[in-house]
Amino acid sequence: MKYYKFITILAFLSLFQLSLQAKDTHKILEQTMIQTVDGEKIQVERMRDGLVFKGYEDKIVLLEAFGHSCPPCKASIPGYNRLQKKYQTDIVIIAVEAWGSDNASLKRYAKQYGIQYKAVSKANSGKIIRFMQNITGWTPALGVPYLMLFNRGGVLAKDVPPQGLPEAHVDKLIKALL
Repeated sequence: MKYYKFITILAFLSLFQLSLQAKDTHKILEQTMIQTVDGEKIQVERMRDGLVFKGYEDKIVLLEAFGHSCPPCKASIPGYNRLQKKYQTDIVIIAVEAWGSDNASLKRYAKQYGIQYKAVSKANSGKIIRFMQNITGWTPALGVPYLMLFNRGGVLAKDVPPQGLPEAHVDKLIKALL
């Protein structure tokens, strides 16, 4: 009888701890504001397991860190444009320039290379790069392009080490989250 009570109490405490951990997963740890080259401001909330982009909670978010003079980054632009158009009601692509472009320079770059998704200069990226580091350990020194995919709840679903992925592979990752 003593063991039954002990096991019951232990089971209850374990379930209680699990419920607290589940709530902590969605607890907002920090917030920042980013601004696209087109002037759109997006509040970003960092949770333990992901990022919530206010106004885009119902979308899959592809967050890319890129460099303005990175050849694989430039090569990925047409594919991202096609994916943004193909899944326009389901995804949002946000590309953060991690090497130091100011807003005016990145705006010219976006126009020159035909970026049709959200581009954010490092100057207007708030704490987003640090948030990326906190979640996965990636830093700009490890290389770009670096891609993170967040599900509709803001939980990190996949991160892709710096390498530049073929469009078809990114397409499969998106389909897996739909």
